[in-house]
Amino acid sequence: MNTSRTHTLTNGNNTELEPGFCGDWLDAQHALFQLANLCMLISFLTPTNFKYHCFFLRIMLNFGFLLSVIWGAVFVCMTDIVIWNAIFLCVNSVHLVYLGYKVVPERFPKALEDVYSHTFKPLKVTRKQFKEITDFGSMQVLGKGAVYAKQDQTKTGQKLSILLKGRLKVTYDDCFLHSIELNHFVDSPEFDNSSVSCTEDTFKVSVSVVEDSLIFTWPQDQLINYLSHDPILRHIFRQLIGKDISHKLYEIQERLMANPSYMDGINTRRSSMVNVRHGIVSNSTSNLAKLNCLQGQLS
Repeated sequence: MNTSRTHTLTNGNNTELEPGFCGDWLDAQHALFQLANLCMLISFLTPTNFKYHCFFLRIMLNFGFLLSVIWGAVFVCMTDIVIWNAIFLCVNSVHLVYLGYKVVPERFPKALEDVYSHTFKPLKVTRKQFKEITDFGSMQVLGKGAVYAKQDQTKTGQKLSILLKGRLKVTYDDCFLHSIELNHFVDSPEFDNSSVSCTEDTFKVSVSVVEDSLIFTWPQDQLINYLSHDPILRHIFRQLIGKDISHKLYEIQERLMANPSYMDGINTRRSSMVNVRHGIVSNSTSNLAKLNCLQGQLS
């Protein structure tokens, strides 16, 4: 076999070059080639502490691959350069789309955006977590005068709602107890009681609509099942529910302190203010101690 065969390479100026050593160096390639490599250099120099480091790196690589394809196809007419860089461009573009999908924040309707920002975001709930937990809930419009729950008739243990717009009021035997404002849970005491006791009961208060309102409602069984697979989010929900109940109870207590006689007409009223909002105190006052602890942790 003849191992001394000599091959020659030619550049754009038809100058023959011996393989294996440089001989005369070629002139610098086209400016497009230099720009392509500059883009790749910038991508590799992107600091890792930059928030969108991976995203920016792949964008710059894509520019480099694209410019290399143009340079190979238009100026040097080399098929292998075009094909390889086109492959790199396609593969990197797919990864870039995936990264873009991850970078773009989850979007919610404006009403849910407000409740996320004010209630869930401060407790480090991610947009992805909030999106997942709202996927199986639904919004409901309640007109002025509508009844969300009727005393001794509406069953508990069915749902948990949060007020997104408007205002509701809670009454007991036609006596006003407290209002429900934006971003507050509508039936947190009933939810807490039914999820702990696992028994079906009825609302001990009436909840009605003072002005046109919008609520977001979770089916209770689905919510509890979802939270059972996410201990951190379950703990956060417990804190939110506890704080919400505490807020409702202390609002009643403040009203009683300001006007001790305003509930004298209620025959079933007992000394503890907890028993006024009956949903969480069916048999004991142990929940009050828990709520007081939560109030201290979250204040």
